[in-house]
Amino acid sequence: MNFEPEAQAAVDAAKRSVADGAKLDAMTLLAALYYGSGLNDRYPQLSRCLERPVERRKRTPSAVEIDETLQIVLDDLVDDKPVSAASLSAALLENAAVQHRFTEGGVQESEVAAVLAGLAGGGGAEPPATVSTWRSSREREEALAALSSFGRALTVTEPPHRGAAQMEKPLLSLIRTLCKMRRRNALILGQPGTGKSALVYELARRLVRGDASLPARIRDLDIFELSPAFLRSGAGIVGQYEERVKTLIQTLTAHPRIVLFVDEIHSFLQSSMHERGPFSDSNETFKAALGHGDFACIGCTTTAEYRFFMERDRALARRFSIINLEPPTPEEAVRILESRRPAVVKYYEPLRIPDAILTRAVELSEQYLPSRFQPDKSIQLLDEACAYCVALDPPLEEVTEAALWSGLEDIIGHGIARSGVVTEADLLAQLRARIIGQDEVLCEIVRAFVAGLGGWSKGSRPRGVYFFAGPTGVGKTETAVLLAKVLGGGRESLLRVDCNTLQGGHDASPALNILLGPPPGYVGYVRGQGGALSRIRDNPECVVLFDEIEKAHPGVGKTLLQVLDTGQVDDNDGNRLDFRRAYIVFTSNAGCVYDREAHVGFDHAAETAREPAGPTVNLDAVRAELRRAGYGEEFFGRIGHWFCFRALDAAAIARVVELQLQRLREMAGQRKLELDWDPGIVAHLSARWQPRFGVRHMTSILRNRIEEQLGVAGAQGELKGVSRIHLRLISTADSAQPPELVGLATRELCGDTLFVNLA
Repeated sequence: MNFEPEAQAAVDAAKRSVADGAKLDAMTLLAALYYGSGLNDRYPQLSRCLERPVERRKRTPSAVEIDETLQIVLDDLVDDKPVSAASLSAALLENAAVQHRFTEGGVQESEVAAVLAGLAGGGGAEPPATVSTWRSSREREEALAALSSFGRALTVTEPPHRGAAQMEKPLLSLIRTLCKMRRRNALILGQPGTGKSALVYELARRLVRGDASLPARIRDLDIFELSPAFLRSGAGIVGQYEERVKTLIQTLTAHPRIVLFVDEIHSFLQSSMHERGPFSDSNETFKAALGHGDFACIGCTTTAEYRFFMERDRALARRFSIINLEPPTPEEAVRILESRRPAVVKYYEPLRIPDAILTRAVELSEQYLPSRFQPDKSIQLLDEACAYCVALDPPLEEVTEAALWSGLEDIIGHGIARSGVVTEADLLAQLRARIIGQDEVLCEIVRAFVAGLGGWSKGSRPRGVYFFAGPTGVGKTETAVLLAKVLGGGRESLLRVDCNTLQGGHDASPALNILLGPPPGYVGYVRGQGGALSRIRDNPECVVLFDEIEKAHPGVGKTLLQVLDTGQVDDNDGNRLDFRRAYIVFTSNAGCVYDREAHVGFDHAAETAREPAGPTVNLDAVRAELRRAGYGEEFFGRIGHWFCFRALDAAAIARVVELQLQRLREMAGQRKLELDWDPGIVAHLSARWQPRFGVRHMTSILRNRIEEQLGVAGAQGELKGVSRIHLRLISTADSAQPPELVGLATRELCGDTLFVNLA
C-alpha cells in the first residue's frame, strides 16, 4: 500500500498496538487514524466507540496479521495514488461491519453519514471540486503579482509535504487565531528546530487542498511569505524603502484574504528602543498597521529573540496571539521520523531505513546533542547517516548504527569516545605513559572516567565531577588535559578556566561575569557571546577544568552548585548551557604541607635523616582550607570523586628526566643530529631537583642547563658540521674546575661533536 505520511504514521501506531498472536482489526486502525490525524477534534461524535490505541510495542513490526473485514477494505483501496488519512478513514467508515459497530455503540447512522460527507468534501487525495471565487479571480492574480517582488506565495502550488505528525494542537491554535474577528495576528514561539516554519507550511498545504478540517471561513485564504531582505534590497534612495512598505500595507489591506507570513520576524520588527536605523520609521508604520487589524500576520521567532527584541515593546507584543511550540518528546520525535521516512527513502532510493534506526537516531541525538532540539536534530542525524551510506563505495543498502555514529561525529565536528571503544586498560596505559609516579590514583580516575561513558547516570548530572588534590607539579592538570584528548577522539576537547582570574573582592559579580558573561547593558556585553562557560555550547562533549579552584571567589562555588546538581545553567544572555555530556574537574593545591617541622628530642632517626622531605597532603586538610576560603558543605557534597595525587619521589623524578632526555633526542633527530649522554647524567640532574616544586622544577633545570646551551649554539651557527651532541658529566672534585662552574653547564666543540658539559 502507498500511504501518505500522515496515514502511514497512523498505520504504524495501529501495528504497534497489536498484541502478540492477535490480528489488526478495522476498528483499531480507524481509532489510530481518528486520534493521529486530528479527526477527533473535527468529529467528536465518533469518540463514543473509538478509544485511543494502547501501544504495546516500542518498535513498529514489519508486518502483522489483519482480520477479514480490514482485508476487504484494503483490497478496495489498492491504487497507484497515495492513500491519505481521510480517504482511508472514509473507506473504513463505509464498510457495513464497521457501521454496525458504531450503531451498536450508540452512534446514529446520520452522525456517521455526516462524518462521511465531511471526509468526502475535502479529506481525500484530491482537492474539492468547488473553488471559491477568490481563488479563481483576476483580483487575486494581480494582488499576488504586486507582492511577488517581496517574497513568495505559499498557496500558489502545494508546498512539499515534510511530515506534520504531532502538530495538530498548535495547528488548531493557529487556525483559531485566523478565525478571530480582531487581532488575527499569530506569533509562533519555540526553540530552534522545533518546527515553527513547518507548522505554517502545513497550514498552507491544507489551504491548497481545501482540507475539510479547516473552517469554511478561512478555507480560501492565501499565505504570502515575506522576505525582509527582498523588501530592503536596493533601497538606496531616501524614501524608497518607505514606499515599498506602504505598497505592502496597501495591498494586504485591500485584499484581506492574503495572510502575511514573516519567518524570523524579530529581524523585521525590532523595537525602536533597542536600535535605530534607516528602516526604523517604516517598521513603526508597519506595526501601527498591524494594530488596526486590516490584515492578518503570522510570525515565527525563538523565545530568546522574542524576549530581547519584541516583548519589551508592549504595544507590539499586544498585537499578537502567542502560540508556544514545545519540542516534541523522544517518543513523538520517533513518530515524526516515521512520517518523514517515505520522503527520505524516496530521495535516497534504494536505501532502506529500519524502524530500529529511527529510534536509535532519536536516542543518540538526545544523548549527544543536548543543546539542540527535537525534531530537527534527529532529522539532521538521519540525513547525515543516509548521506554516509550512499557515499560509500559500494553504497550500503540499509542504514546502520555505524552510519549514525559517523553522522553524529560529522555534526559534532570530532570523534566521540564511547563505551566499548575506550577501554579501562588502554586509557590507563595512555595516562601512565605521560603521568609518572601516580599509578594508584590513575587507576581510580580511569575507572570513574570509563564508568561515565557507560551512560548509567545520563540525563540528570554531568558525566563525572572530580576533584584532583595534591602538591603542585605532580600531574593534576596534565591528567585533565589527557582525558580531554581521549574524550575528543584525539583532539583536545578541553574547556579550561584559570581560577586566578576569578578572585574578585567582596562582590562575586566580576568573577561571575567572566564565567557567564556580563548582563545586557554592562561594559563588555556582546550579544550572543556569553562568558567562558558559554563555550560548552560549541563543544558539549568535553572536560571542563577549573584549575586551582581555591583561588576563585567563593561565590563561584555557589553558582556552580546548579551545574554540578542538574548539569545545566543559563548564562547572562539567556542561553541554556548544558554540561550533561561533560566531565567537570577541579584541581587544587590547598591543604598541602611543603616543609615538615623539625623533630625535637633525642630521636636518632630524625637526626640522621637529612634528605629534604617531600610535600604531604590529605583530603581532610584540603576540605578544611577550602572551608576557610568560603566553600561550604553543599559544594563538597556535589563532588562525585575525590582523588589525591601524592608527591613525587626520587625514582619518579629519574623517570621524568629520562623521558625529557628522550624528547630532546627526538627533537635532535628531526634536525639530523644524534644525541646521547653519560650514564650518570640522569642521577646528576635528579639530585638538583627540589621536591616542593614538582615536575615543573625539573623541567626548568633541563631548560636552563641543556636546552639553553643548544639554543645558543644553534643561534650562533655552532651546529654547522655537527652530527653528534653528547651530554658529558664533569667531576666537581677536580681541582682544575673553577668553583663557580658547579651546577652550571658549558659547551665544547670537538670535530663533529658538540659536548655539553654539566658540572
